[in-house]
Amino acid sequence: MTHNVTDAAVGTLEGSGFVPLPGLVPAAGLARLRRAAGVLRERAAHLESSAGDFVLEAAGVGGWVAWQRGDPQVAGLLRSVSRAHHHAPDLALLQAELDLPEGLVPRLVGAPGVLVNSFLWAKPPRLGSEKPWHQDLAFAPDGFDTAAHSVVTVWVAVEAATEANGALQFIPGSHRHGLFEHRGVRERQPGRPPLADAVEPHVDPAEVLPAPAPVSVPLSPGSAVAFDGMMLHRSAPNSTASEPRTAISFVYRVPRPAWSHPDRRR
Repeated sequence: MTHNVTDAAVGTLEGSGFVPLPGLVPAAGLARLRRAAGVLRERAAHLESSAGDFVLEAAGVGGWVAWQRGDPQVAGLLRSVSRAHHHAPDLALLQAELDLPEGLVPRLVGAPGVLVNSFLWAKPPRLGSEKPWHQDLAFAPDGFDTAAHSVVTVWVAVEAATEANGALQFIPGSHRHGLFEHRGVRERQPGRPPLADAVEPHVDPAEVLPAPAPVSVPLSPGSAVAFDGMMLHRSAPNSTASEPRTAISFVYRVPRPAWSHPDRRR
């Protein structure tokens, strides 16, 4: 598959830290993404609470915090799934067929990517919770060499992402300021007791940047946004009554770009 990514788009990723990719996934691929999302929802339908890679949504504090605290969640209502390509294997095939790691990623950063994770991101109407400001590289697995590598995320809208239902927001240029300290708690390991004071890891942009100016990136189904692993980003709650916001993201390990400074942890 040929990706018509312009030099200007490549420059946008380097300069701003993110780049919208309109119409990245054609209709047939979008249909497969929707089927994969359906498979993941079916696998979660019997769950009463979050388990393993599957996080259910919760009113008020949101699914992740409720899971960590041991609070009630909405049975069967997904908020997110990590390692999505393991639970819905067609996702692994599709991202390869779309030539994301060998075509799109090297066009953006100059080297191929290695798929290290994928996620289903679900924001159901009315209950879909906020994802606070964070950098993806802050959640790299143990042993990930941030001196040599970073990550690039390709986030694909399966349903329309709007400002009302929780489109991604970015702070342009924040990827050039290094890896910030994230306040909060790390995800508790299986078998460990609930954390009564759990707070989702996050960054307060006003504390680390002189004049943060967030921008929202609405996307139509099949369109995507690619962004650097140091990019500060978030998504607001879904405030709509009937518009789910569903996305699937692919996270690729790449050689550390020249503009990235992982040693500047603040």
